[in-house]
Amino acid sequence: MTILAEEPSLEWFGFTVQEARRGRALVAVEVRPHHVNGNSMTHGGVVFALADQAFAMAAVTVLSRAVTADAQIHYIAPSRLGDVLVATAQTTYRDERRAIIDVVVRAHDEAVAHYRGTARATRRG
Repeated sequence: MTILAEEPSLEWFGFTVQEARRGRALVAVEVRPHHVNGNSMTHGGVVFALADQAFAMAAVTVLSRAVTADAQIHYIAPSRLGDVLVATAQTTYRDERRAIIDVVVRAHDEAVAHYRGTARATRRG
């Protein structure tokens, strides 16, 4: 997958892309000490980044080149050091120029966050 070669943040965050095909994607991360905040919970920015990465991986399977037009997240429950977070993305709508993708982030099979984003097709210049 070419997109993986162009994503240095995967290694920086510690994300692992487990699947990306047909408008779906699974991306996971084990929560490490540098992922938690002062409350000993996973930082919301890490949860958002994980959901956004799954969104992006699903988007490029239905729109070869895409950018995020908008994204929204709802935090449901906390996660903590050592938890494995899994973001599951599913394309719920698409046409030639855009896709709407829903993502659920889970820890221990419990929802941590719900994310919805819109991807727009673009040309790389």
